[in-house]
Amino acid sequence: MQSSLGLYHRVQPPRTAASPPYPAVVLLHGRGADETDLLGLADALDPHLFVVSVRAPLSLAPGFEWYRLESIGSAEPVSFRAGLGALQAFIEDLPRAYPIDPRRIVTLGFSQGAVMAGTLLLTRPDAVAATVMLSGYLPLDQGLPVDEAALAGRPVFVAHGTADPLIPVSWARVVRDYLERLRTDLTYREYPIGHAIGPEELADVASWMAGRV
Repeated sequence: MQSSLGLYHRVQPPRTAASPPYPAVVLLHGRGADETDLLGLADALDPHLFVVSVRAPLSLAPGFEWYRLESIGSAEPVSFRAGLGALQAFIEDLPRAYPIDPRRIVTLGFSQGAVMAGTLLLTRPDAVAATVMLSGYLPLDQGLPVDEAALAGRPVFVAHGTADPLIPVSWARVVRDYLERLRTDLTYREYPIGHAIGPEELADVASWMAGRV
């Protein structure tokens, strides 16, 4: 649905009886996909969660992307900042559009969506309760205004496939080292898979999220 939030998205209310406002997970798809791509993960996550799956703003037929690429791992700066601004506004306005608890919003991103989730964490750590980055990286070449002091203790789950042919696992290890230096509450995992979300990985994400929201 398109709303005053500005980004097209789909929602799935909690699958179990609960009283609002609800904890929420915001799903951020990868490059070339759309808002339906990660919805299948919802059934594996906590049934109390209000699920919001967001479509990236830029068309990349047959799907969409959050920003243009100059090369793999290098975002085109203007579109990157526009995409980040749209996501920040979306997250801020979410509790006004749906019965969502603003203190219990988790972002879960895959690939390019993980880049967006990680960037939101670095630049607006107050906007989310926890962050999940799957098969992504941090765009540290973008001159981000990182709020380092506010990142201490922030819950983050980072996971990557050791056989990923698109985004090397070495990039995830850079993320690990960076977030450890900033003293986030980091959980880091590697799995023997490619550029995908595996069943063991998803089970670990679900368990991790259940303990935080």
